[in-house]
Amino acid sequence: MTSNEERRQAAKRKLEERLAAQRAQARKRRRIILGSTGFVVVVAIAVGAYFAIDAYQDHVYNSEHARCDYVDAKNNFGSLPPVADNLTGEQATFAAQYKDRLATGEKKARTTSKPDSRPKNSGKVDLTMQTSQGAIPMTLNRSGAACNVNAFVHLADEKYFNDSDCHRLVTATEQSKLAVLQCGDPTATGLGNPGWSSPDEFPTDLKTVPGSEQQMPGSSLAIYPRGTIAIANSYSPGYGSAPTGQNTGSAQFFIVAKDSQLPPNYSVVGTVDDAGMAVIDKVYAAGVTPTPEPSGQDQATGKLNAFATSPTDGAPKLPVHIETAKVA
Repeated sequence: MTSNEERRQAAKRKLEERLAAQRAQARKRRRIILGSTGFVVVVAIAVGAYFAIDAYQDHVYNSEHARCDYVDAKNNFGSLPPVADNLTGEQATFAAQYKDRLATGEKKARTTSKPDSRPKNSGKVDLTMQTSQGAIPMTLNRSGAACNVNAFVHLADEKYFNDSDCHRLVTATEQSKLAVLQCGDPTATGLGNPGWSSPDEFPTDLKTVPGSEQQMPGSSLAIYPRGTIAIANSYSPGYGSAPTGQNTGSAQFFIVAKDSQLPPNYSVVGTVDDAGMAVIDKVYAAGVTPTPEPSGQDQATGKLNAFATSPTDGAPKLPVHIETAKVA
């Protein structure tokens, strides 16, 4: 038979066991809570680190790449004024030559896809154009005109320049001081484009022609050094009124044969090396074949009613046919 003392001892043991079990359970709960808190902290740190790294990578990418807005360009052949049909003599001959040139050129029009809108904004690209007059090696420089250099390289990769003629040569005079060979239009009319145009990236490091601001109020002239490659466009600063023709450069480019004076409104994409300039010099020395261009328009009908030629502005007498344009 159990005594009172034994019953008290048994009750005491059960109480101690129950208290020990409760303490163990409490410790377990604390470990779970602490473990969960630690997990949350670790996850928070990991998520924070992920976004910090992602933001840094975005910063690095943005600092190394330009943002280029290439926009659709219209087909210029669809908006040309008609030629008057009552021209006679030399004017009729010029008009016929002009219309034949446009008709032939329009058949050669071609387009390409738009370039990548986030090109690198630094570094150089070596490109060589093989022509009927010899190789013209070029060095393109992304700094200052990354979007236009990217467009130039894209056009070469798309073979846009292949099998095209340099359609215009301008020789310098005492008045104009412009000496350039213009290329990049498969239609050889000055009207072709690849279906899109590039943003303006006008140069800021060209020397200014002394006194030119007084001669042309609102826009000074800059000196484009011999060997410069720049993108042709339709931009006009307005000279006191709103500018027109913004962001119209695309594929047509000109190579400066001699230091030339132009407004600083042409994106400079690179230079031609000495061997290439020897080819340009040969073409320049051969001179110009005058090409009839519109010089008058009837204000009432909108029709072209006069044409003229220039001994210093026309097709190069020594034809320059671009066979291929390839990035090295």
